[in-house]
Amino acid sequence: MKKIGLLLSMFSFMLLAACGNADNKENTNGTNNAIPTMVEVEIKLPENVELNKEVKIEALVTQGDDNVDDANEVLFEIWRQGHEEDHEKIEATNDGEGVYSISKTFEEDGFYYVVAHTTARDMHVMPRVELTVGNPEPTEHDHDDHEETEHHDHHSHGSEHDNSLSLTFLPETSVVVNKETTLQTELSLEDVAFTGADVRFEIWHKDSENHTFIDAEEVNDGIYEAKTTFDQNGLHYVQIHVEKDDLHEHQIEELEVQ
Repeated sequence: MKKIGLLLSMFSFMLLAACGNADNKENTNGTNNAIPTMVEVEIKLPENVELNKEVKIEALVTQGDDNVDDANEVLFEIWRQGHEEDHEKIEATNDGEGVYSISKTFEEDGFYYVVAHTTARDMHVMPRVELTVGNPEPTEHDHDDHEETEHHDHHSHGSEHDNSLSLTFLPETSVVVNKETTLQTELSLEDVAFTGADVRFEIWHKDSENHTFIDAEEVNDGIYEAKTTFDQNGLHYVQIHVEKDDLHEHQIEELEVQ
């Protein structure tokens, strides 16, 4: 009888252990630890935009098959090509079912850029589209498009243009997997250190949809840094988010982890 009792006790213990392992496996592979689906934004423009007539510009925000109705912010940034110093930012209204919109009246012919700065579910995306207003000269588009390309190429490397914020990314010379590294950015406006800003680094591997956000600390005037450890080698993207008052700027950089 003692042997039978001992065997039953051992069997019960093994059964409980197996159940515990199954629960752990389920938790490991469950939705809590799954890589989140990326938030996507589709900008919807009117077919024809006439001068001095109000038009509606929309952004459809989705995550997988779901409409995103709880975005933290959708902010439209609009400027005319060739007039990079004159950007207008308009906060969108939540129309429901994932649609966010603004009403806008254009007063000049031209080719315009429209960016939808969207912050939702711990992610930030900022798609950009072009919009033709009225009947601008085609040659103007070709010239301005070239200038705009040059502007963005320089901006992405931290160069200055007029009154725009300059972001210079300063990673460590060698970034090694599983070793703590320091990410640093230097901010300036018209050659003056840009202080007191809220700065975050958004990091993701080129083959992953999992984005990590790290708050940076201002360690010197206009210099912000944060420490992190990369658990995977290969190409990573680092998007620098800068916010202060009404300013909200972004810049994406590439980082190779050895």
